[in-house]
Amino acid sequence: MNKLPVIQFTMNTSENDLIKEFYEPCLKWAKYYDRGVGYFTSGWIQENAKGLSHFIYNGGKARWLVSPILDENDHEALLKGMKAPEDIDLIQTLKSNIVELQKHMEIETKNAIGWMIYDGIIEFRFAMPTNHLINGDFHDKFGIFYDDCDNALSFNGSVNDSVKGMINYESIKIFPSWLGLSNFVEDDIKRFERLWNNYDVNVITYQLPDAVKEDIFKLRTSERPYKLVNKKLNLWRHQDEAVEIFMNKENGVLEMATGTGKTRTAIRIINELLSQNLITTVFVTVSGTDLLDQWYTEIISNINLAVFRYYEQHKDLAEFILCSKQSLMLVSRDFLAEVIDRLDNSIISSSLIICDEVHGFGSPTVVKQLKGKVRCFKYRLGLSATPEREYDEEGNSFIEQELGAIIFRFPLEEAIRRRVLCEFEYVPLEFELTDEDRKKMKNLIGVFNTKLAVDKQVSPEELYRELSKVKKTSGAKIPIFYKFLLENPGILKRSIVFVETKDYGKLIQQLIIRFQPNFHTYYGDDDRYNLERFSNGELDCLITCKRISEGIDILSVNNIILLSTDRAKIQTIQRIGRCLRLDKNNPDKRPVVVDFIMRKNVDAGNENNTDEERKEWLTKISQIRWET
Repeated sequence: MNKLPVIQFTMNTSENDLIKEFYEPCLKWAKYYDRGVGYFTSGWIQENAKGLSHFIYNGGKARWLVSPILDENDHEALLKGMKAPEDIDLIQTLKSNIVELQKHMEIETKNAIGWMIYDGIIEFRFAMPTNHLINGDFHDKFGIFYDDCDNALSFNGSVNDSVKGMINYESIKIFPSWLGLSNFVEDDIKRFERLWNNYDVNVITYQLPDAVKEDIFKLRTSERPYKLVNKKLNLWRHQDEAVEIFMNKENGVLEMATGTGKTRTAIRIINELLSQNLITTVFVTVSGTDLLDQWYTEIISNINLAVFRYYEQHKDLAEFILCSKQSLMLVSRDFLAEVIDRLDNSIISSSLIICDEVHGFGSPTVVKQLKGKVRCFKYRLGLSATPEREYDEEGNSFIEQELGAIIFRFPLEEAIRRRVLCEFEYVPLEFELTDEDRKKMKNLIGVFNTKLAVDKQVSPEELYRELSKVKKTSGAKIPIFYKFLLENPGILKRSIVFVETKDYGKLIQQLIIRFQPNFHTYYGDDDRYNLERFSNGELDCLITCKRISEGIDILSVNNIILLSTDRAKIQTIQRIGRCLRLDKNNPDKRPVVVDFIMRKNVDAGNENNTDEERKEWLTKISQIRWET
């Protein structure tokens, strides 16, 4: 750990050299820097080159939230309410910003900014007010420096990140957490995270588009003007970061893309806590026998604890209660409340509980069973590629109250960019509903309207589910899929085909058998043997519903075929994650995701635009390329 900086509580440009007395010591000490500022220019980078070089060499990461420089027409349209922020062509606006940046930058600074964004040292996002603030600009000026030992310092004031900000009369107030001002720091941290993650209802936050990143990367004119901690960066360094953050926070959720090592990261956390004698007992809970069995295999190979199980045919609860110290309990989420109720407070206060696939932890049944029970554990860890439950604020609130907030994110996009997951090809196949499908939908809407006339409290959710099911089981997909298989028969090699129902699966089987006889279905526990056969290569293709959307680790899966998808992103992320894992036996692996997209302007109730949204989103992700 670097020595904490000695900083005054207030500084101004008349009496202080803010670069030497504030920015430089903070950049030398910190590992992370978050900045929200209305105005940023490259001159700030130039003036703070010395401090930044130390920050970069120490492995520092910075996030800047700034206001985009809009052209005159867009700015006037916003002020007069003629345009909303989302109507601005942000890509063209930012591309123009880059051109301006090039005009006013020295060669060295241009090169430095290009490299820092390329290396992921600096990440920019752009904030634009909306709703009742739409006539204004993002004009805040605050920042937070952090180290890796839970120390933080926030500051607020009038200083912009520009050369002129250093020669104007400006002032800042500074709040070091280690001097009893942690409440101020926490408020700034929460505010920054709210803005950065687009949770403020009156501000829209945009990520830097890939097209703009490419333009910035082109600013590099020579070698890096700084030294990295390790020129050959560890591809799996995100696991180091996650472990370090959890050890400081003691509870919270790790959001890590499928295939990036959530289980391995959790095992490292277990071993670190055990080595420091901070825990005596570990609980791992998740739904599904397959996932619990997979955890068992990993644990017995990597953790020196007695392992007990309480799920399916395993009934080790009584034995565990007798010798719970230096033990690990693998327990189904359905039985977790029963296990907790049997524990002494001394065990709970010296335990780590790990909730895998934590998005499922917010279901109404689990909330009812476990409310107030999990938060009593000393250390609490949630794991998921998609921890936030869409359309369920109550479930999300429960997860945060019991396990803690999301403390680390390593999303799918970043995992592909860093070479932790595979690049992939996306193939959307368009279809139109049949007359029979439309007739079914019309009947469903008629039945719903009849119910609604009798009972105004009837929820439309059931209608949406039924309409969605019609789309997911549409016969219109079958001839399109058949044509695609004729042209691409190899797509079924090492593939998983997701369908909505067993009956629909039977229709798909009739197609697949013509091209790939070495397949089987996997719908429930009776078929678990088929999952094992697929995993070890005896089967080439598996047809399934939802059973292996989560957690199961089969590196050799090459292709995913989505004949059924939910409107929530969570399921799609889990499913495509099945094929994105790197495979050392197939170093040139480039998986394919085949998706069925209902054409626009089809009367399908609330499901009308979700396919197009998914198509746009997956197309963007499929265009991400490995860093060189």
